[in-house]
Amino acid sequence: MLQEHRREVLEEMNSLELNKEDMDREKLYKQWFALLAVAIPAKRMRMLIEDFGHAKTIFDCSEGAICNCRYLDENNIAEILNARKRGLPVNQAGRWEADNICFVSIEDEAYPVRLKNLEDRPYALWYKGKLPDEGTPTVGIIGARNCSDYGRRSAAYFGKELAKAGVSVISGMAVGIDGLSQGACLKEGGKSYGLLGSGPDVIYPSANEGLYRSLLQSGGVISEFIPGTPAVAKHFPMRNRLISAFSDVLLVIEARERSGTFITVGYALEQGKDVYALPGRIDDALSAGCNRLIRDGAGIAACADDILFELEGRMQAHREIIKSDGLSMSERIRQEKKKNKREKENDNIIHDKDPLNNMIFRILRDHERDPEEMMVFIRDNEKAPDDLTLPLLMGRLMELELEDRVCCRGGMYYLPDV
Repeated sequence: MLQEHRREVLEEMNSLELNKEDMDREKLYKQWFALLAVAIPAKRMRMLIEDFGHAKTIFDCSEGAICNCRYLDENNIAEILNARKRGLPVNQAGRWEADNICFVSIEDEAYPVRLKNLEDRPYALWYKGKLPDEGTPTVGIIGARNCSDYGRRSAAYFGKELAKAGVSVISGMAVGIDGLSQGACLKEGGKSYGLLGSGPDVIYPSANEGLYRSLLQSGGVISEFIPGTPAVAKHFPMRNRLISAFSDVLLVIEARERSGTFITVGYALEQGKDVYALPGRIDDALSAGCNRLIRDGAGIAACADDILFELEGRMQAHREIIKSDGLSMSERIRQEKKKNKREKENDNIIHDKDPLNNMIFRILRDHERDPEEMMVFIRDNEKAPDDLTLPLLMGRLMELELEDRVCCRGGMYYLPDV
């Protein structure tokens, strides 16, 4: 009886070891595919997964299957084929694990829900520490590097008060507003997460090494760039879309009229996030950007309660998304394909000979918007007609509504369902 029990225990242990080996190998295929992000844009990476289902399938399929992907150019195809010849990154994976670098891909259930609706979501994230908890509200805090005393005090205030309320702070770990708000949050016992424009093991800026170490203890550092990737200028706009995506609400504390902060604001609006700004003096250059945002419709962040009130509604909607998101990767892919099919069926609505109509349709494709928000979006992201004014835009929207080509509810315009 004892020998039989030992045999059963050994068989169970062997089975667990085999399962772990299978899981580790599956992870290697995903990491192999993630390394291609250096040369292949995120949208094309997403399309490959939609078509093939899994990274392993891309590794094992025929060369012809890769060459037949019309959305890949010659360089993309060459990168994939050469990567297959190099094989799986076994040695690199060992170094990443030794350095406590974690990995999650879109094929995994642990992939953040907040990113799943991004059209250009990264295939994988590399991180140290932890990812933001899906059930915990998050606020992104961004602003000037060379901030004033007013900005420093405000960043510390909001970081501290949000931490007290159980809100996680998302930012870019930069010198100035970013780092100050994250540091204050951590000091109060809260959690904060830094989105990096480098690999997760590269500390940038070096002046914030202490903050980096603290984030690993009470939050994490996250990147779509593979370990060892240096911080270069072109990475930061890409990083900024993830700051806004991980944030339920975005707060801007001090920004000049032509600040890089507006890149993140643009992404937030595109993603349907609410933007708040700290008001400042009208003669202060560091407040010019925030005052402009408020003028254009951003919420006024006069105190932490202004943000917390907004978060209540946001988090209720987010929890509903989490409840409905227990899907396998194959089911997500099927739903994505259905979405793409619906978008193709929308072609008769989206394509129009009139340039202004086309602008309107593109802006409303993913989110409902009010006319003032549409004007901001057109000015910042489209080649708008020189004579375009808000009354002209509203007149055109009414014409399209009468033609049943757009719908309006409570002052918000959106495209009709097909």
